[in-house]
Amino acid sequence: MNASVSSASLRASRRSIHLPLALLAVAIAVTGFWRTYFGPLFAGVVRTDWLLHLHVAVFVGWIVLVGLQAWLAASGRVALHVRVGRFGMLYGIGLVIVGLVFALVTFMRRIAVVGPDALHGAFLVPLTDMGVFSTFLAGAWITRRRPEYHRRFILLATTTLLIAAVGRTFGGTTSIAFRDVFPFLLVWLSPVWVAMLYDAFKSRSVHVVYLVGALVLIALRYRQLIRETDAWMTFSRHFAHWVADHLM
Repeated sequence: MNASVSSASLRASRRSIHLPLALLAVAIAVTGFWRTYFGPLFAGVVRTDWLLHLHVAVFVGWIVLVGLQAWLAASGRVALHVRVGRFGMLYGIGLVIVGLVFALVTFMRRIAVVGPDALHGAFLVPLTDMGVFSTFLAGAWITRRRPEYHRRFILLATTTLLIAAVGRTFGGTTSIAFRDVFPFLLVWLSPVWVAMLYDAFKSRSVHVVYLVGALVLIALRYRQLIRETDAWMTFSRHFAHWVADHLM
């Protein structure tokens, strides 16, 4: 995704594991949403509106873009990699906007059905998901001239997006019991675990970006603890009433 990576750095990364990891991310996303979206879509029986289609297309498009960039770098197509990378960060920003708009529209629809007082602790999921994704995206931008950091931030950002797909398989993220969290983290962070093992095998160490990023993602899985606080309940209630009064 980096427009400023040198030709030498790109050539040195041709044996990178990031293309297989992008394919793993695609597999996780499709598997997680197969029953509720992709299966009915391919069968021609999906019933939804255009906003959901846009939401899915943008999020899957990011994963495909990451895979494309990894392939371009690995195949030595440096100039094309750089040209595609020039809008990669803008695409990431657009993804955040689409994600938040989709969440807001869904939130408004729920308010219209049950009223603002019935939505206790709502809207935490999209804010935390997009907040963590944006943090990793910013890290990728800041380190765009340091490919060994940049590509790891991109992998972490991409892995963040998979939480919804894995949540469909494991029944969401509300449970914080170890028996539910452990298998969730094992599957959701599998691209990161594989990358860390690859680092350990290749360099006899694990990159600090992966270590810190994995801790951030594990903390994200426990966001339910925030949702149950009085502070978030109060914020959510006020936000729901503000949306009902000003946006509906």
